[in-house]
Amino acid sequence: MRRTTVIIGAVVAAAALTLTGLPATAAEAAGSARSFSDSETVTLPGTTIKLQANAWSPNVTSGGKVDFVTSSKTTKAGARFNVSTIKNTATVEARGINPSVSLPKGVSVGGAANAKSISWTNNTAWISDLSGRATYTGLTVSLHVNSAAYAFHSGVKKYVDVWSW
Repeated sequence: MRRTTVIIGAVVAAAALTLTGLPATAAEAAGSARSFSDSETVTLPGTTIKLQANAWSPNVTSGGKVDFVTSSKTTKAGARFNVSTIKNTATVEARGINPSVSLPKGVSVGGAANAKSISWTNNTAWISDLSGRATYTGLTVSLHVNSAAYAFHSGVKKYVDVWSW
């Protein structure tokens, strides 16, 4: 038992040292260069229309809040291209021991306690984007943001998703 206590104490001390000097809030992290982002692009079948999913979140979280940004975009020959329907679904997921995520009141959300999703659909548009601040509780080890992009145009549809990390 003594060895377990020493190991746990060492892990807690290492975590405390790691956090020294880092931004105190997610908003500070959002303003810094420290962030996770990713992007994935696919082509709608039988067309040259590109569908892109983008996700961004800070790599440092504290204070029980995390900012996120997601988007779905369509382009053709490198320029904005309106499709019949474009949808973006943002999912914020907390991982750890008994984690819980919530989004601002008034936002229609779905998902389990540790992951919440919101979506936005535009018609005759080239972009659908979402951003906001999620709150989390429990022993949260990491937070992840997913952007799921969906497009429908001239009878064809395509889906792609990406995690911020």
